[in-house]
Amino acid sequence: MPITTRQRRVLDYIKHYFDAHQEAPTIAEIGKEFGMSSSASAHHVVSTLEREGFIRRIPNVSRGIELVSDEQGEAKDEIPLLGIVAAGTPIEAVLNYETVCVPRDMMREGRMFALRVRGDSMINEQIRDNDVIVLQSKQIADNGQTVVALIDGGDATVKRFYGGRNQVRLEPANPNYKPIVVRPPERVQIQGIVVGVIRKYNQ
Repeated sequence: MPITTRQRRVLDYIKHYFDAHQEAPTIAEIGKEFGMSSSASAHHVVSTLEREGFIRRIPNVSRGIELVSDEQGEAKDEIPLLGIVAAGTPIEAVLNYETVCVPRDMMREGRMFALRVRGDSMINEQIRDNDVIVLQSKQIADNGQTVVALIDGGDATVKRFYGGRNQVRLEPANPNYKPIVVRPPERVQIQGIVVGVIRKYNQ
């Protein structure tokens, strides 16, 4: 079965750690990277990746994770990278026409696209500055979903969506930022639902 977005992020982290250090990260390092409250959470994700055939674990070894070559797991699709979106104060949407390859298990029905993030207001959802977010194009969102929204047709932002009869609240995932409250709700246009994050590790 397809792995979840969180499991994909952990797998990508393990791969990049191998590239940088020629060895696997420890369970504790994985947990710290993704803000997991206990080692059991990291163990669960790693065990799932092993069960799905992405990695192999060596018992009783601190860095006992090996990557498994998996053609199906490595299958990717190309989608348009349309520009930049703010995780912070809304900025004017900037469009370009590049493309980016994403894991096939991030793909959903309908149109898919990607945007590069500027800012850190969604850091507690593991969306960081310079990440690429993968989106399913939709104009309607459920409360609590992370979306890219346009305000007044021009300013783009990525936030958690909470809609009501009289207003829309766009909620950050960083206590240093305040929610954006927009009235009337018709001023907000949902562009897409975030279904995945792609990150490059420099170390």
